[in-house]
Amino acid sequence: MKRKLTVFLCVITAWFSLAVSACGGGDNEALTVCMPDGAPALSMAKFMAEDNGFGRNVEYRVVGSSEIASCVTGIDEDKNADICVLPLNTASKLLGDGTKYKMLGTVTHGNLFIVAGADAQELTCDNFAEEITGKKVGVVNLPSFPGAVFKLLLSDYGVSDKVTLSPVAATEVSGTGGGYDYFVIPEPAASVRVGNAKLNLKIAGSLQSLYGEQGYPQAVLVAKTSLVENDGEFISKFMEEIASVDGWLADGETSASTIISAITAHYPDPENTAPTFNEKNLTKTVIANCAVKFTYCKTDKDKIVEFLRKLKAAGDSSATEVSESFFYLG
Repeated sequence: MKRKLTVFLCVITAWFSLAVSACGGGDNEALTVCMPDGAPALSMAKFMAEDNGFGRNVEYRVVGSSEIASCVTGIDEDKNADICVLPLNTASKLLGDGTKYKMLGTVTHGNLFIVAGADAQELTCDNFAEEITGKKVGVVNLPSFPGAVFKLLLSDYGVSDKVTLSPVAATEVSGTGGGYDYFVIPEPAASVRVGNAKLNLKIAGSLQSLYGEQGYPQAVLVAKTSLVENDGEFISKFMEEIASVDGWLADGETSASTIISAITAHYPDPENTAPTFNEKNLTKTVIANCAVKFTYCKTDKDKIVEFLRKLKAAGDSSATEVSESFFYLG
């Protein structure tokens, strides 16, 4: 009788373990968190530095910006990221129906700046339309998000057909010639170029300030719908903790080397990866300019919808209207 009871208990235990695993709720089940290098990786640097898994077996991966879409679109869905940081426009196009992933919130609010020669007029909300009219502007990544946001601003200020835009590489940004009046360039490249005295450059404006005081949703956090539905406690912990990351980044006790080491340690192929940040370019000013701050969908939903609408109207082919079910409002 004792032997039969033991066998029965073993069967029940095995069945329960399989059931928990099938539901995605096993504490030992590995979860992957993916993000592109650069400003989005700053949002996860604290977790990576502390190896924080929030009670789960969490693996963090930092990939190139060109690879991030594949982290949520692989044919084998079980191998796709459980949690991912990616550009809002990309997320809207690939995941906007809310079936496979839910958006938890925004992690960065814009890192795009206007630089120009040291004698150029600084651009503000009050003078932007007048000063930018008739100018030639070089845009780093013109076909991508930076170009789309700048075109959105030109539309907002009613000068879409009055400015000449050209694609440029970050290495071409200089105030010593070249025929451009202004450049649009992201951090940390903006500070690197301005910090080179030979280039005669200054920060002449911020796309975030020109859009609005709080900037705009740039990189967002999404999680698999199955994870949200089956482990709400983990999702709540994750969001609660990420809301404090901006304070950790700004803290004087958090060194650049700590942040950089945390990020580079999670490259899939560190020997063949050129880091975005190094101890020369990752200053507290650059960190502030990357606008890392987690805000919940439940407070930002309308702002996100409006920004996507404007991006699409400005010609961003990636920006797509999303369904109500895309937003996690818990």
